[in-house]
Amino acid sequence: MLTVANLLRMDRCASCEREIASTWRFCIYCGRPVVAATSKQIREAIAETSDGDAEPRPRKYDGVFWVGVGMGALGLGLIIYAAVQIYGSTV
Repeated sequence: MLTVANLLRMDRCASCEREIASTWRFCIYCGRPVVAATSKQIREAIAETSDGDAEPRPRKYDGVFWVGVGMGALGLGLIIYAAVQIYGSTV
């Protein structure tokens, strides 16, 4: 059962890396059984294998950003088209 205490201590699925509650026996996203490793153990394993001095390179614009830009441009185009159709000249 999900409670506030369970939500505060979320683990990650070893298969799909999504957050899962520590009480779940199966991942609700990929359906695989949950491994008994805690998120602390996973973080320690990642820290051992990664270079501590290297910082991840920030991504300036990802795919979600460009989808938003495209949808905004499409919306603006539709508003202009509707305005021309409604208030356009009747020549």
